[in-house]
Amino acid sequence: MVLLGKFALGIAGTAVAGMGLLCSEGMIQVKVVEKRPEGHQIHVIAPALLLPIGMHFAPKDGISEASSEIQPWLPTIRAALAHLRECDDFAFVEVNEPGRQVRLAKSGGSLVVDVNDEEESVHVSAPIRAMATAVEELAAAAPATER
Repeated sequence: MVLLGKFALGIAGTAVAGMGLLCSEGMIQVKVVEKRPEGHQIHVIAPALLLPIGMHFAPKDGISEASSEIQPWLPTIRAALAHLRECDDFAFVEVNEPGRQVRLAKSGGSLVVDVNDEEESVHVSAPIRAMATAVEELAAAAPATER
């Protein structure tokens, strides 16, 4: 009986450690609400670590082409993401018009986009740390001659 308890504890510990690793980069959140009477609501929360993992399964042709196009901008992107991680929270863009609000901001360790208009409401939040990891994965997919 003690051996069975140790086995169960080992399985539970592994599951908790796995979930901790999976969530270590933070969470990506997407929420879309259509304001029509028959409108849909979509709410997805996913571990941000799935982004760079998913890049390994993307078609190599598309990834290498995107990687080639991003190469000249890598120093700028890396510097911007590093600076964003260290700076205080602020709003990049805020638009307030009758019936429409748009906000792009850095909040905590994430970039947040909120759009609210008469037809729908959209909220997207993605950790900056996960974006940096995905950019590095994309950069590593370039042919060796371009790096």
